[in-house]
Amino acid sequence: MGKQNLTFVLGGAKSGKSEFAESLYSRQEKVCYIATGVVKNPDGEMQLRIKRHQERRSANWTTREQYRDIAEAIEDNPLDGYLLDDAIMLVTNLFYDFVLTKTTPERIDAYLEQTSSTEIAKIRQMILDEWTKILIAQKQNSQSMVIVSDEVGLGVVPATKQTRILRDLYGEVNQLIAKKADDVYFVISGLVQKIK
Repeated sequence: MGKQNLTFVLGGAKSGKSEFAESLYSRQEKVCYIATGVVKNPDGEMQLRIKRHQERRSANWTTREQYRDIAEAIEDNPLDGYLLDDAIMLVTNLFYDFVLTKTTPERIDAYLEQTSSTEIAKIRQMILDEWTKILIAQKQNSQSMVIVSDEVGLGVVPATKQTRILRDLYGEVNQLIAKKADDVYFVISGLVQKIK
């Protein structure tokens, strides 16, 4: 992988995408693993999933559990590379951070049902702006980065407005990253296909 290379790895749940992404940095030591799945009160299943991810990583890597200020972290800590896992959790966490400034957890669906398209456009732009900052920081600091994400466009149309908004946001972010990426891989059942 080149020094400034941006690599995007897509796949479904349990497809092997994270393992493949980690293998791209198998020979690098100064790597920062950015875990965006920051869960305030993880249940047992989520704790087990996090533990498995942690056990696979090189002991030499630095881990940052965060989904905010990623661009600043890249600018402040020049390393050989960054592995961001994953884009969907980053979008989800930013989305709910914003929505929960307007309503309570139990009223999210009702709030979003009444939310205007203008307000939804603001949320969308805030999230896309955050991703644009991350991608600019990666290029300007001449560091390689691997971004992992779920492919979300292969299922049925979600039933609620909340899940439709999120599905659309995920798709837009995936398109933005894929457009900027030097290499794009799709992982299906552990099989890797290069698509760009």
